[in-house]
Amino acid sequence: MELTEASGKKLKPGDAKASEAEAILSRRKPQDWVVALDERGSLLDSVELSRYVGKAQTGAKDLLFVIGGDEGLDASVRDAANLTLSLSKMTLPHRLARVVLVEQLYRAFTILKGEPYHK
Repeated sequence: MELTEASGKKLKPGDAKASEAEAILSRRKPQDWVVALDERGSLLDSVELSRYVGKAQTGAKDLLFVIGGDEGLDASVRDAANLTLSLSKMTLPHRLARVVLVEQLYRAFTILKGEPYHK
């Protein structure tokens, strides 16, 4: 699922983050494991991420990865997350973070399948 910005509304940064958080958390389902992507999160290597993905599969959980907007994620989203994950200590543009996440998820699934891609 991808949320779009509220059209025509100019909100203050704090209000925008709160509104975004409300929209994200209202769409969360009971079976979702929320993974908040935030520079303050844990740094996992590819094998550790694959273990987390595998644990979600085994537990029949859906992973819901959340990348915040320009102002980052509201604390309420980070607090509600099952895991807060950092892709890098550097700040990444939203679109680049998406590409890095997709590549790392692909890598995680190849690790789980025992394929050699991740090396």
